[in-house]
Amino acid sequence: MALKHEDTVAGAALAFVGTTAAWLSLGMGTGATGATLPPNFFPLLCAGGLLICGLVLLVRGLRAESGPMPTLVDSRVAVVGGLTILFYWFFAYIDFRVGAMVLAFATMWMFSIRSVPLLIFLPLGLAFGLYYAFTRGFSMVLPTWI
Repeated sequence: MALKHEDTVAGAALAFVGTTAAWLSLGMGTGATGATLPPNFFPLLCAGGLLICGLVLLVRGLRAESGPMPTLVDSRVAVVGGLTILFYWFFAYIDFRVGAMVLAFATMWMFSIRSVPLLIFLPLGLAFGLYYAFTRGFSMVLPTWI
């Protein structure tokens, strides 16, 4: 069995997340009795899916040939993760459309997308598409300056 494989680590992490989510979902309670699904039904269903996928990846990684482990944190992922944390930290203070555009642009730039039309139109379309989907479709209030 090979312990040096990226699927082993990813599978173990995913199985852990699935198990944790299932454990937290069990504490949600069953809700009102009746002909409806309990409130923890869909969280448990999703947690079960995560757990199954994690176990499949774990077994696949254990059965694979040994190979070099990838770096734990890629600098591109760290930068995008840091920007995402900043976006959520200051969510109430910045215009949602501007924050979403900047985050999309920075993500594309960090992952080496250099096409100028793509760098302009995709963040714009994504930000305004998400804005209108949440404000008009889901009737949510998002922070805006204008």
